[in-house]
Amino acid sequence: MLLNVDPFNQHSRHVDVSIKALGEVIASVGLPHFARRLTLFLHEMIPLDCAHVERTRFDPASPFGYRCEWIGSGTVRDGQDILDHTMTLYYDRFQAIDPLFAGIRGTTGTHLAVRDMSRLPAGEFRDLIFDSRQIAHECVLTKSSRHVQYSLALVRRDDQSQFSLAELNHLRHLGDFLFPLLELHVSTAAVKRTANAMPETNPLVLFDARIARDGVHLSKREYESCRHLIAGRTVPETAALLGVRQTSTESYVQRAFAKLGVRTKRELALWAHGQIAPQMAEQ
Repeated sequence: MLLNVDPFNQHSRHVDVSIKALGEVIASVGLPHFARRLTLFLHEMIPLDCAHVERTRFDPASPFGYRCEWIGSGTVRDGQDILDHTMTLYYDRFQAIDPLFAGIRGTTGTHLAVRDMSRLPAGEFRDLIFDSRQIAHECVLTKSSRHVQYSLALVRRDDQSQFSLAELNHLRHLGDFLFPLLELHVSTAAVKRTANAMPETNPLVLFDARIARDGVHLSKREYESCRHLIAGRTVPETAALLGVRQTSTESYVQRAFAKLGVRTKRELALWAHGQIAPQMAEQ
């Protein structure tokens, strides 16, 4: 049986949902299996592999100006323990450098964002969180006020198609009655993980954050070479670590420096710290 829900009070727009499935989500508010029930509910209407619920509270005392809390995740195909391990890794190491949220964090209102996997820079973040699990598509619906932001992310693997405009529109309409449930759940349930952002003086964290923020496209070798240089290694040492010739590493460094608009290792470190303006030339 289907229930027509009109979140905008406009009779020309309806969202069809199952009464039984919606009732199970409502009944699970405040309980540990809420994220699982929510995932299955969404999966009935928008096929997905997993879903994540997050809250961000803006905190001037935090190094990044906010505190991000993982509320829970649910999966359709993977074991829950596998998904929880991946998300724990994400919030411990990578949340602060995730470029998807850079454009919507600090805004107010409701926003729908789709991740462009082709724009994710090469590195551990992409390898461990996405490529290792064959994640190819992600969309995130957020609802924000001045002090708090709630996020609902839907994820698909590479054996599924990208989210269609019709599905994204459907998700946007669902958010109008799902977000009150999220807020109620978060107010009564324990947070699974609070992102432990690394100190902002860590040069590798700053480098990754600026790469993501500025949308710089480095190849995997260019990225790895820069990280080794920032960590204090020489070009010959970097070549040995990468298992390539020194001339190849010199070429990676030259191409990366051209894209970043720097000339030396010292300028590379300054660039990571935001003390050199973004390269204005065409990347």
